[in-house]
Amino acid sequence: MQKGLEMMARADLLKKIFRGYMLGDRQMFTEAANDIIDEERKKAHVILANELTRILENGKPLTTGGAFYPLEPLPKDVDRGTELLEVRQPDRYLDDLILLPEQRECLEEVAHEFRGWDILEANGLRPRHKLLFCGPPGCGKTASAEALSSELGIPLLYVRFDAVVSSLLGETSANLRKVFEYAARGSWVLFFDEFDAIGRSRDDESEHGELKRVVNSFLQMLDRFAGRSLVIAATNFEQSLDPALWRRFDEIIRFDKPGIEQIAQLLRKKLASKGRADISLDTFAGRLSGMSHAEIERICFDVLRMTVLQGASSYSLDDLMKVIKKQEGRKQLLKSIVDGEKPHIAKE
Repeated sequence: MQKGLEMMARADLLKKIFRGYMLGDRQMFTEAANDIIDEERKKAHVILANELTRILENGKPLTTGGAFYPLEPLPKDVDRGTELLEVRQPDRYLDDLILLPEQRECLEEVAHEFRGWDILEANGLRPRHKLLFCGPPGCGKTASAEALSSELGIPLLYVRFDAVVSSLLGETSANLRKVFEYAARGSWVLFFDEFDAIGRSRDDESEHGELKRVVNSFLQMLDRFAGRSLVIAATNFEQSLDPALWRRFDEIIRFDKPGIEQIAQLLRKKLASKGRADISLDTFAGRLSGMSHAEIERICFDVLRMTVLQGASSYSLDDLMKVIKKQEGRKQLLKSIVDGEKPHIAKE
C-alpha cells in the first residue's frame, strides 16, 4: 500500500514538472524539481541530489528554444553598464575535435574528476579544475573549452575582457571580483579567453602600475575561488604571462598547429557528409601543413557551402583545389599585413 502511494506521489511530481515546462511556468517547474531533489536526499542519493541542485541553480531554459537565461542578472561594469559575462551553451563535443592522444587523455581525466567532485571531496580531495590552454590562435583552445562544457552538461561562462578591463583606477579588479563572485554561485566552465589581456608579467617595464595590481588581484581571487566550476584561461602569448600565474593552474595544455596526420583526420571528418571515395584527402595534408585547425576548418566549410549550393551530392576536386588556393592567398595576405608589407592582392 505504502509503495503504491509513493509511486502515485512520484507520478504527480513528474506530471507537475512536465506541465511547468510546457506552460513555461518557472515557479511550477522549480517547485517540482526541488521536491524531486528532496526525495532523492531522503533516499540517501546525495551525489544525485547535489548534481540535480547544481543543474537547477544554473537556470536551464524552459521555453527559450535553446537560449539560456540565468536565474540572476549577469554582473555589469559600473561605468559603462555592459555585462561582464556571456552565457553560452555550446554544441561541440570532444569527439568533434581532432586532438593529440595526450591532449584528449588530459581533458577526459579532468571531466571524469569533475563528475566525481563529491566522491573526491568526501575523501579529502579536490578535482583538477583550473586549466591553462596555450598555443597559437585557431588551434583548439576555445573549441576544447566548449567541448568540456558540453561533455559536463554545464554552461560556458565567457568572460568579456572588453567589458572587464576599465580605464578607471581599480575598476578592472572590481570587475574581476564580480566575475568570480557570480561564478561561485553556480556550476560553469568559466572561460578567460585571451587571458594575456590581464595576466601580463609584472616584470614587463612597458606595463603600468594598474595592470600589475590587476595581476595581484587575479592571483588572490583564483587562489580563493571555491566554486564548483571548471576555470579555464587561454592565451596565444604564453611567453608574456606572469610566472606566478603558471603555478596556479592544475594542468597546462599546449595546442599547436596540426601535423600532417591530424590535418588528414580533420579533412576526412569535416568533409565526410559530402565525401568521395575517388579523392584521397590524405594527399592534400602536406600542402596544408602550417595551417591552423581553424584555417583548415574554413577550407572544409567553404567546400561544403559550394557543394550544397550547387545541389551536388559530393564535392569536386576542382572546388577543393579552388578553395585551398583561396585560403593560401588569404594566409599570405594576413602575413604581409602582420609583417608590415604592402599586401599584393591577386586579380581574378
